[in-house]
Amino acid sequence: MSVNMALVSTAKKIAPVVVMLGFLTCGVPDALAQKYSPIGFSIGDYAGDFVKEKETGRIWYIDVNLSRRYQVTENDPLLLERLKEVAQIKPWGVIQPILSDDLMTIVSKGQSKIRGLVYDENAPNLIWHIQRRANRRHALRSNQDVLDYIKKATVVTSETIKEYPIAFADFDYSVKEPAKKPIYSPNLIRLESSKFIDVSLSEQRLRAYENGKLVNTFLISSGNRKFPTPKGEFSVLAKLPVVRYQWSYGTDHPDNYDLGNVPYNLRVMPHKYIHYAYWHNNFGHVMSHGCINVNLANIKWIYRWADEGVPVSIH
Repeated sequence: MSVNMALVSTAKKIAPVVVMLGFLTCGVPDALAQKYSPIGFSIGDYAGDFVKEKETGRIWYIDVNLSRRYQVTENDPLLLERLKEVAQIKPWGVIQPILSDDLMTIVSKGQSKIRGLVYDENAPNLIWHIQRRANRRHALRSNQDVLDYIKKATVVTSETIKEYPIAFADFDYSVKEPAKKPIYSPNLIRLESSKFIDVSLSEQRLRAYENGKLVNTFLISSGNRKFPTPKGEFSVLAKLPVVRYQWSYGTDHPDNYDLGNVPYNLRVMPHKYIHYAYWHNNFGHVMSHGCINVNLANIKWIYRWADEGVPVSIH
């Protein structure tokens, strides 16, 4: 399967903690929001690591910037070049103080603030892997260096890394449609777009298509009768790590809400989002004030997979 590894630069949207005022989402009592509202955003525990999938034996590198995974295969002649495409460029003054596996660097100046694959633009043929747990760097100069190094990759279960979308693989990772026949025909997918999000309000289900194939699908909760989710053709306008959803209709109005800071938010309309909903587990049923509610595992996946500009159809 041919996959273009050219990346859309959205790292700048992941690093900062951005707090915005949300509008028209699911409401819960203020006391509950203050007690349970999540306040952080995470790129994932394994971002920057090489990991081995226990069930399949596949080796993955999980990109730091986008939290997506790239398969590392022995028969890939462009392996080092592919890894360089997802490596961060850092000045040698930042890389050098980290303790090296070959002991050329004698002193480490504390815990590194960087992790994953990095290289100095003045030495583009030498890639370093900064080990997050050991705070050490290992030199990768060739495909064989990479293959030898990943023999020590951390073994994880498929479920552990499920939240990281696949950005490059040598196998077909599409999924089957749910047993229930979809109301919306997959033939209407926007073929001109490599990625496409389809939200079926009748099924309360989101489908993510990539290169014409279904790669993920899960239940959501859309707007209730009082606050319906608008139908139409939209797109991902922005990716916001954290949004504070809050609105007042007037003093003591029963529809007032303040959900606190909520991580993982895809803005698809000026005041409508696909976002995490920590306050309920009733997905598959209408629940919201107009937004698309998603559980934690699925919102991590769709947030990392979707780039700005990805088309979104709600029907």
